[in-house]
Amino acid sequence: MNKIIATATAITIALILTFATMIPASAEVGDRGEFYPRLTVVVGYERIGDTDMWIIDCMDKDGQVWSFYGEEEDAHIGIMFNLLMWNMGEVEEDDEIIEAYYEGRMDTMQMMKWMED
Repeated sequence: MNKIIATATAITIALILTFATMIPASAEVGDRGEFYPRLTVVVGYERIGDTDMWIIDCMDKDGQVWSFYGEEEDAHIGIMFNLLMWNMGEVEEDDEIIEAYYEGRMDTMQMMKWMED
């Protein structure tokens, strides 16, 4: 019985060590993971022709501007969106917005503080 427990323990430890070495390899690409969130605030918008669709421009804390298609109620300066991003590789600017989740609204002072930090 002790031999079975010792063998099972050895196998468990071996598996833990094997999987532990795999985790850093998957986190190497900018530590962003395959999908990651990006908190942003709307800094601009533009209506697309005579349609009901808008191009919404959002800025993250790093000053990077991300754009997505939205509706008129999304097109207001100060609205905060948490963007679900898809990591497309080494260059962050190539990543794609999968979904935009409404997170609230900033007033003018909060936006100025956002852009300072």
